[in-house]
Amino acid sequence: MELVILIIAALITSSISAVIGMGGGIILLGIMAILIPDGYMVIALHGIIQMVSNGTRAFVFRQHLKKHLISEYLIGAIIGLSLSVFIVYGLMQYHNVDSANQIKFDYLKPIIGLYILWYLYLRGTKKEQNNKLFIIVGFISGLISIFVGAVGPLIAPFFLREELTKENVIANKAACQIITHIGKMPIFMYFFHVNYIKEYSLIVPLIAAVYIGTNIGKKLLGSISEKTFKMLFKVCLTIIAIRLIIGEFLFITS
Repeated sequence: MELVILIIAALITSSISAVIGMGGGIILLGIMAILIPDGYMVIALHGIIQMVSNGTRAFVFRQHLKKHLISEYLIGAIIGLSLSVFIVYGLMQYHNVDSANQIKFDYLKPIIGLYILWYLYLRGTKKEQNNKLFIIVGFISGLISIFVGAVGPLIAPFFLREELTKENVIANKAACQIITHIGKMPIFMYFFHVNYIKEYSLIVPLIAAVYIGTNIGKKLLGSISEKTFKMLFKVCLTIIAIRLIIGEFLFITS
């Protein structure tokens, strides 16, 4: 029964992400946390499912990708992911544990929520944004992705740019998230002792569900105007930020 619920959730949430550009991943994370007992396994499995979900979005909207933006993000993400390895190892030594799955990092989530609200509403008049900024975005995303699970809300505000259409937002945000999801996999396998092959009976049907859901969402996106899309994007991001700040408000996570 749990698998059926997760398949339906993956289908619906991937459709949401294809329409709004975000939101589906963190909803799925909350549902998975209810049905899967081990918190570290939730983040690990969520990462590979979201990698496919984002990969599908990036592929179906591939004509809207901006390679220079993605390459800037990639540079920062590689540095951030590399540093996160040293942090995880150091924390394992400090706590004297054999596996990093025994350590919790939930305290970062409220900080991310507060940052999102500041970026959206309090930072003042927007200045012309430089794509070099995405090196920093990639670095922060790569650094904390292991600890918080879903970094989509963190990087999302940077895609609210005048020159980016709704298709640009969805395609490039998805492509950037693929980078961090791929980078997390070897870290989870080595430090958290996650065996993705053993979980194939869960992963395969969820991958199929997100592929179908993404294609459904693409068809729905065509009926939404640019103004409506950016409004929904901002509203969704605000709700997620509030949820990160106050904890178990909309969904239960571990």
